[in-house]
Amino acid sequence: MSWNQLVDALRQSGALSAEWERTFRAVPRSLFTPDRILHDGEWKDRATQPKCWDDLVTADLPLVTQVYDDGTTPSSSSSMPTVVAQMLHHLDATADTPVLEVGTGTGWTAALLSHQLGATQVTSVELDPELAAQARDRLHATGLRPTVLAGDGTLGHPAGAPFQRAHFTAAVRRVPSAIIEQVEPGGVIVIPYGTPFCNGGLLRLTVAEDGRSASGPFVEDVSFMWVRDQRPDSGDFDIEDVRHGPSALDPSEVAEHTHAAFAIGLRMPDLFRRELWAGYDRLGTGRAEVWDGVSYAHCRLADWDGRHAVSQSGPRDLWDELTAAHAWWVRNGRPDLTRFGLTVTVAGEQHPWLDELGNPIT
Repeated sequence: MSWNQLVDALRQSGALSAEWERTFRAVPRSLFTPDRILHDGEWKDRATQPKCWDDLVTADLPLVTQVYDDGTTPSSSSSMPTVVAQMLHHLDATADTPVLEVGTGTGWTAALLSHQLGATQVTSVELDPELAAQARDRLHATGLRPTVLAGDGTLGHPAGAPFQRAHFTAAVRRVPSAIIEQVEPGGVIVIPYGTPFCNGGLLRLTVAEDGRSASGPFVEDVSFMWVRDQRPDSGDFDIEDVRHGPSALDPSEVAEHTHAAFAIGLRMPDLFRRELWAGYDRLGTGRAEVWDGVSYAHCRLADWDGRHAVSQSGPRDLWDELTAAHAWWVRNGRPDLTRFGLTVTVAGEQHPWLDELGNPIT
C-alpha cells in the first residue's frame, strides 16, 4: 500500500476529515520515521529491508521507534495514523490557534499541525533531548519550523502561554495542573488517559471560564504508552495470610471487555492489573491478578466459581471490590467508555462521571 492509498482508506473510513486530508497527503509519515523501527519483536532497518520498512510505514500501524534499557519496553513511537487523525479531529484547531504539543517523538504530528495551522502556532516539547534534536532536524528538512523544545512537557511552556489547544502523545494517570493553567478558558486539551487497571481512553477536556478546572468526555478507545514519570509500577509484594473462596464473576468478562475494565479502573484508581487474561497458560488455567500496593487477589478462569478459585490477602478483599465495580457497570447498562467523562482541577483533584457532570462515579 502506498501512502496516498492509506490516506484514501482513512478518508473513506471517516477517520480522516476533509479538512486534514490535504495535510496528510503533503506530510507523509515516512519523512519522520527513523531508519530503524521495531515490529513483532524485531528491528527493521531501512537500508537492509527497504520494502519491509516502507510497508510498515505506510500501514495503519503504530511503530515503535525507541525502547527503554530493557531492550523491549517501548519508550517512543510513531502513532497509528487512524489515531493521529482522530486526535487532530478532536483537537479542532484552526489556523489562528496556538497549540502546545506534549511529546514530540518523531516530529510527525508537529509537522501535520505546522502544515495545517502554520508553524508559528505550534510549540512541541519532548523530554528526551536526542529525540527533540532529531525531530527538529526532520522538521527543518521539510521546511517546517515550529518551536521544538527539550524538557518536561507535563510542565508545559509558560513562556508561550496562553495556548488555545494542548494535546499529548502519551498517556497520563493524572492530568498535569500546569497544562490546565496554560490553556485559556474555553480552550481544549486532548489527552490519552488511563488507570493502572486499564490504559484506554482519549479524553477531550474544555477549560472552565475561571481557568481552575477542566472537564469533558472520553471520545475514543485508544491505548498509548505512558508519560515516563506516570508509568504504573505496582512493585514487589509478599502474599501472606491468604483467604480462599469462589468468585461471583467470571474473570474473562473483564479480560475480554475494554469498557468494563475502563469502568473498573475509574472506580478503583489505585488498582494495578498485574495480569488479566482470558486465554490459557501452560497449566491450562486462565488467570486474573490484581494488586493495590498492599492487598492482592488472584482468580483462576477455569474454575472461577470453585471453592478455592479466588486467593486474597491484605486488608482489602480486592476481588470482591472488583466484582462489585463490575456489577455497578452492568447495572448502568454496560456503558461504553465514551459515556464516561472526567473533571480535573489545578489542585490535582480528579472526578470521573457517567453521562453528565451531575452523575459522579463514587
